[in-house]
Amino acid sequence: MAKLRVRVYNVRFGDAVLVTIPDRAPNGSVAKRHMLIDVGNVLSGAGGADELFRPVLADIQKQLAGQPLDLYVMTHEHLDHIQGLFYGAEKLGVRFNVTHAWLTASAAPDYYDTHPEAKRKRLQMEAAYEQIAQFLRAAPELETPYVRALMHNNNPRDTGQCVDYLRSLAQKTTYVHRGVDLTGAHPFQEAQFEVWAPEEDTADYYRGLVPMALAVSPDSGASALPGLTEPLPPAGVDAGAFYNLVEMRRRGYGSNLLAIDRAANNTSVVVSLEWRGWRLLFPGDAEYRSWKMMEQHGVLQPVQFLKISHHGSHNGTPDVELLDKVLPPRAGRRRRRAVLSTYPDTYGGVPDAETLALIQSRCAVTSVEGLTDGAYVDIEFTG
Repeated sequence: MAKLRVRVYNVRFGDAVLVTIPDRAPNGSVAKRHMLIDVGNVLSGAGGADELFRPVLADIQKQLAGQPLDLYVMTHEHLDHIQGLFYGAEKLGVRFNVTHAWLTASAAPDYYDTHPEAKRKRLQMEAAYEQIAQFLRAAPELETPYVRALMHNNNPRDTGQCVDYLRSLAQKTTYVHRGVDLTGAHPFQEAQFEVWAPEEDTADYYRGLVPMALAVSPDSGASALPGLTEPLPPAGVDAGAFYNLVEMRRRGYGSNLLAIDRAANNTSVVVSLEWRGWRLLFPGDAEYRSWKMMEQHGVLQPVQFLKISHHGSHNGTPDVELLDKVLPPRAGRRRRRAVLSTYPDTYGGVPDAETLALIQSRCAVTSVEGLTDGAYVDIEFTG
């Protein structure tokens, strides 16, 4: 019998998933087609190691056996998902012949011309990011490995060059969102796809930022670093209360950095794949707000396979009420599987033990942890 295979590579803290699908045409002929979802990892700390992209990309080439990649899916604009193919092209000379690519709607070159509210909020986020970057240059002792990973992953200049490359990757690029018409956006005939998220208008995912008063003096020269200034309380204002407010607003950089990170995660393209009675779900790094949106739009359905979102973080898996709709407590006839792509001690509390225990109570979980760099796990479905 034919088998669909999900191959998940160990790229440390990142995602790289190759799905190989026997695709039957109406005349009965069967073609082996391939869908690649993301390739990337973080740029700092033990969770990132660019050299592992070489064996990963080499294996993908081997699986394609000289044929074009049928579909590439970029889930969202974070380096731990998108920098691998750009790195391969720039540093290794590895380029793929790709027929179709799906990028999130907000990656379209003209997206912010047609979505002014999303543009306004995105610019607010970028301005806050630059403020935080200046603050951390002035106070480098506050840049923990966790903060450094978040800063690298959300750097708009680094993500921008990767997205520019991915826009030109395929013969045909489609910018996808929930409800998009996928007719002509892929070559599959038997396999069926749905995009469950995100919203077309990403303004829905940008939450408010907390006020910041980071008190950073500007750079005084080409090689100089910014410094911290100590503002003086205005006349008539209690000095103790004033400095407490300054300290509180300085601490707000952490909350805002997480808000920036969360907004990008919640724009993840969430893809449902149906093949011969199996339903597989690939949610990128969708966090709780995205799952809640999916529930509001009535798209959540039971699946037999789940790529665990956001590397096993507690906020990447929906709460029990919503998880019941994706992985109901009572399984059907077919065995359910989940896979985890993660690396320890990269982001605080990721992977989250309680979250993994909850998922393990619903299905068998396989992880890439402990594998050699660039190695993989295969999960197969017979149909």
